[in-house]
Amino acid sequence: MNLRDLARGAASAARLRGHILRSGYTLFGQRIWTEGEDLVCRLFYPDYFALRQILYTRTARAIRAHCQALGLCKKRHLWGALDKMRLKKLYPTSTREEICSAFPGVDWENICAVARYYGYRRKKKPYKITGVPALDAVRLRCYDVKINMRELDEDCHTKKYFQRRGSQTRYPNFRAINRAASYLGGYLDFHFPPDS
Repeated sequence: MNLRDLARGAASAARLRGHILRSGYTLFGQRIWTEGEDLVCRLFYPDYFALRQILYTRTARAIRAHCQALGLCKKRHLWGALDKMRLKKLYPTSTREEICSAFPGVDWENICAVARYYGYRRKKKPYKITGVPALDAVRLRCYDVKINMRELDEDCHTKKYFQRRGSQTRYPNFRAINRAASYLGGYLDFHFPPDS
């Protein structure tokens, strides 16, 4: 492409802009926004019902888009391919603050909605450490094989022990822990400290 083609394109664009300003209509037959309509948008901005009544020749979508173009409302973030790649990489393991700093100006709820739309999921947090070694080993194994506490209770017939009291350190139920350990392919072992 040489300089002559660029100059011809610039002159054509200037002629087209002049025609639009003179006629008041775009090439598609839409009326351009006047300064009076801009003033009405600035005065009544949050009240879209009043804007629809005053600017009755404009559609609701056109009014919203023009308010956004005037800078009255927050601009919508367009998710390009690089943003999607960055979100896919950060969303499973990064903290909320890191993700929000990677996408400035975008609310956390909007980031979560985009991640849900594209099927990205957060990695599940590990189960809480209780301080009882046998119970912690069972909970760690459940996290590794992706079994939740409800499924463990159903499969081991332990009523709701692991769902309700399984994260508490007081009064561990070693019978239920033994059932869960044998279900997960392990065994419960105990030993006495050596005599001193």
